[in-house]
Amino acid sequence: MIDLHFHSYYSDGIDSPADLAKKAKEIGLATVCLTDHNAINGYQEFMTAGQSLGLNVVTGVEIYTNYKDKRLHLLGYDFNPDDQDLNLILKELQEKHLPQVKETINILKNDGWKIEEKDAFAGPAAYIGMANIAGLLPKDAQNWERIKKDFNWHQGKIIPITEIIAKYFYKENKGNFSPYKNKCPIYREAEMPIEKAIKLIKQAGGKAVLAHPGQHLSWREDQIVSELKDFGLAGLEAISSHHSWQQIEHWQILAKELDLLITVGSDFHGQVPEDWQFLVRSPWDFFKINKSDSFLLFDKKEK
Repeated sequence: MIDLHFHSYYSDGIDSPADLAKKAKEIGLATVCLTDHNAINGYQEFMTAGQSLGLNVVTGVEIYTNYKDKRLHLLGYDFNPDDQDLNLILKELQEKHLPQVKETINILKNDGWKIEEKDAFAGPAAYIGMANIAGLLPKDAQNWERIKKDFNWHQGKIIPITEIIAKYFYKENKGNFSPYKNKCPIYREAEMPIEKAIKLIKQAGGKAVLAHPGQHLSWREDQIVSELKDFGLAGLEAISSHHSWQQIEHWQILAKELDLLITVGSDFHGQVPEDWQFLVRSPWDFFKINKSDSFLLFDKKEK
């Protein structure tokens, strides 16, 4: 079984790279890839732990990018993790992002939230994501009371972190790049043009794959994928936990039409605690794909 897309606490995941390797082994995964956002800081730890458990470990990263009026996520696979240019750009994205994190915290504080910079920067994350910041809010008792009131909380009700982000991290305004109508985010990711990101990954000896395309593009925008192929895009993450079965079928068909690789990714960030009593606690509970049913980027021979 394969999973080529998940995150550690070096970006906005919950687990350490070593713990992720153990969990991957426990559920029967054989080929794995850590793809932290704008960071590869956890790769060495993950590779060491994974290889000691007999896992096939592939280098990976997920870079925030933009193209035309779209914000797209780009996965890089099987590259040299010591590539100087790649490490330099990722470091620049991480540093570029710090003022945005501070600004977001200030906006939240001005909105009455109890949150401090030191708490946001206390963890191991090389790249602090929106989920990292949102996850701090319920930890304060006063914040939690506000959240419970706003969401009409009752015993047993779960308030997903995505709902907290949707409610408090977007303000009424006609802004660009927002998934919420007439709203713009108080928080923005550090990103780069996708054509430059693709070139960067290729120069590092890797392959660039568009992450969960159905989350950012509709079937009416297939031409964008064709344009990205002209820049050197190598594949599509067609089999994704973000996709419906219809989307999985669509993106596989398009990948085959364009002679692009098809990859598999859960986008796992961490399991829901057992006491939440969810039937499905994580994508890993149901997102298990057999190698014989998948197209792996390192199985396909170069033409």
